[in-house]
Amino acid sequence: MTDADERFSPPPGYLALFRHPVASRLVTARGISELGDFVGLAALLLLAYDQTQSVLGPAAVYAARALPALLVATVFSGWLDVPARRTLLVWLSVAGAVLIAVPFAAPRPVPAIVAAGLLGAVRAAYSSVNVAVAAESVDAPLRLPLFGLSAFANQIGQVVGLLAGASITVALGPRVALLIDLVSFLVAAVVLAGLPTGQQRQRGPRPPATAGLRTIAGHPVLRGVALLTLATVLSGALPETLAPDLAAGAWRPVVLASSALGGAVFVLVLGRGTWLGRLAGQVIVAAALAGALLLAALLVATHAPVWALACANALIGAGGGWLIGAQATFARLAPVERMGQVEATIVAANIVVAGCGIFLLGSAAALFGPAVAYLLAGVLLLVVVLLTRPDRLPADAGPQPTVSPH
Repeated sequence: MTDADERFSPPPGYLALFRHPVASRLVTARGISELGDFVGLAALLLLAYDQTQSVLGPAAVYAARALPALLVATVFSGWLDVPARRTLLVWLSVAGAVLIAVPFAAPRPVPAIVAAGLLGAVRAAYSSVNVAVAAESVDAPLRLPLFGLSAFANQIGQVVGLLAGASITVALGPRVALLIDLVSFLVAAVVLAGLPTGQQRQRGPRPPATAGLRTIAGHPVLRGVALLTLATVLSGALPETLAPDLAAGAWRPVVLASSALGGAVFVLVLGRGTWLGRLAGQVIVAAALAGALLLAALLVATHAPVWALACANALIGAGGGWLIGAQATFARLAPVERMGQVEATIVAANIVVAGCGIFLLGSAAALFGPAVAYLLAGVLLLVVVLLTRPDRLPADAGPQPTVSPH
């Protein structure tokens, strides 16, 4: 493999992010937004459960987030690259505040489920445009630290936000937690409004909904990385899904949180370097993730101690951290003027594959045992690694020319 396109300058580190006029605001807004999102999500989940007295309430909140996000990332994806990206990010944050105000004003299950669904659409659009701004205005050496710190904010936001949101909801009621989420949207909008406009580029007319898919399919490196990404997210929620069945008592929250903790540590440590920016590094970690899944299968099958399973789950979470390298590769190789739509296509595919994958793996666990679910996930990922091998593809392939929609 040649590293011609991936010889970065020495690792800039995270401090350099906060000296960059665009990266600093992107990562700050992302941290605020992630924490607020999960505080609000915890409130919506508990609100739906308390008023329905059924697990179907929280399940409906989660399910409602998927379809609108999928529509934004497919049918409406062509709109993501038309308006000025700074303006779009600001208005998406404001839209989030407006939507969360609905269950704040009427804390009942139906408003909570509707708001959760529309917030799923806002989140998908926001994430796609956020990556597009990074591709457009942040230099390549800073992108991997930016994606790494953003992923760290997501992982820590889940742990802290869900815990804080649940505690606040129980102690003070859902409205207080929802108000915190609302304020976080508005603060993020203020931060994003300060993004400089000088580097924004003129973009053409709205492309068709399939332009993102055609861009990925037409680029050999992006195609290989996309397949590896889908094979990875297929089992992304497996440790959390199986944890209640594999651990009890005080060990249950440890096993439940170990994957997120492993992922947070991994992206924080590796995100400041350059190794995950190289295709070979990404493939090695994806292969290691397959090994961690197979290790977990072996531990479950042999009835190993619970602490060993928690360690295996942490390794699985760490292995999934290679996806920040995939983001950096897409930001480097996809046409900048189509980056929002390309990222939205990956978001849509991830939603579908993750949802279907965890259903199928969960069914396998129910029928044949958790060890079989871990085994299937590991074998499938290993097969995809061996078949795609994007590290053998021409690493100096630059962005493909934009295909006219006409």
